[in-house]
Amino acid sequence: MKNLLCCFALLTVPLATQASVIITYAEDPNSTLSSLKSTQVFNFNSLSGGTNKNVVWDGVGTFNQLFIKSADAYGGAADALNPKGSLYSLQGAGTPVLSSTLKLDTPSSYFGMWWSAGDAKNVLEFYNGDTLLGRFTTSSLMDPLPASYDGNPLNRKINSGEPYGFINFFADETTAWNRIVLTNDGSSGFESDNYTTRVAAWDPLVDGALPGVPVAIVEGKTTTAVTEKMIAGTRWSLDATSVAAIPGAPAPPWWLLVVFATIFITRGEKSMKLTA
Repeated sequence: MKNLLCCFALLTVPLATQASVIITYAEDPNSTLSSLKSTQVFNFNSLSGGTNKNVVWDGVGTFNQLFIKSADAYGGAADALNPKGSLYSLQGAGTPVLSSTLKLDTPSSYFGMWWSAGDAKNVLEFYNGDTLLGRFTTSSLMDPLPASYDGNPLNRKINSGEPYGFINFFADETTAWNRIVLTNDGSSGFESDNYTTRVAAWDPLVDGALPGVPVAIVEGKTTTAVTEKMIAGTRWSLDATSVAAIPGAPAPPWWLLVVFATIFITRGEKSMKLTA
């Protein structure tokens, strides 16, 4: 019994972590939606073209302002109702909206969006109050993606010099944001669509591993590119046991920990018998 309790304690000790760390995962190059289940998506299709003020995302938060544009080479995710592309959000590009802020009703540790036609002037920031948790730009986030993400997925020859991809943003277990800011200085355009949130806690036993491919870990303005190999064995690795430590996720159920501990003890006893 003493051995079992020791194993249980080891399994439940949280991994050491720095606050304000966010990791991102890119979906399949042709995906314009997250593969996460039980999500809520805001796709701009119900809004009028042009400037919209104080736009409410029911149950999630409020945008101070948005500029909505019809689909073109640079933005507008295609869907069943809009096979050639849909309405999308735009900052810059000659519009009166250079910045859009989503103020959340409840702090969150997950956000996803289809980031299209990424360029060096696109900036995405996550805040908790006035504290900057993470700043993403195309150069820090989108540029590391392989060439398969370049060009509009409707036709990769269209705007082939810029990346398009659905990106998931996950915070670590110490981090949550209540404000998301999208900015462009007006010299280009920040095009995006299909903003996605999820309220339900992540359960690896039901949901499986995190989707997509690891891209980068960000703390404030510091970005570190990562690969699956680099994060193997950490909370961010693509396996069910590590996923259990991400924000909002319940700790592995006690019975599963007992099973792990029992297996560990059984293996130890067999090893001792073989040695004897």
